Amino acid sequence: MNNRRKMLLRLSQLQFAAWELHMYLDTHPEDSQAAMRYEQFSFEYKRLLREFQEKYGPIVKPAYGNEWLNGPWPWEITKEGDC
Repeated sequence: MNNRRKMLLRLSQLQFAAWELHMYLDTHPEDSQAAMRYEQFSFEYKRLLREFQEKYGPIVKPAYGNEWLNGPWPWEITKEGDC
């Protein structure tokens, strides 16, 4: 496994852990240890994401807003594959 894939795997793990703790804290807001772990995972995720983006570029392609509005609407297509 190359370094890029290792970083992606670690990002996925950190994001999952942070999200699970986020949901847990919705029902257990008084759990200070869980809140501290959430902050740690979130900080590490943001740090690793910055490092990944500096080395390999963005993880997701940026969206360009309303370009989909320029295409045909479903009722404007007269035959399959006609655009």
